[in-house]
Amino acid sequence: MTMKKVIGYDLDDILDLVGLERRRSVVGIMLPAIGLVAVGAAIGAGIGLMFAPSSGRRLRQEVGDRFDQIRERVKSEAQKQGVMSASAQQ
Repeated sequence: MTMKKVIGYDLDDILDLVGLERRRSVVGIMLPAIGLVAVGAAIGAGIGLMFAPSSGRRLRQEVGDRFDQIRERVKSEAQKQGVMSASAQQ
């Protein structure tokens, strides 16, 4: 049984009444920052590949092949899990 069920308030409600709030944990602050850095690194890597000294046709072929591999892997995993309907498998 929680305190909110007993008296209708929990700790956050009581702290809010007196103008206070809980301090965010280090993990709560760092995790979004790490996520943003990872997304930025992925975008930077993609831009770096686009400006690499490779021919455009070859790069497009490699990227297309990689997307096909990923699509096939996702499709096979979805079929294993029974997620896809019979019409979507065709």
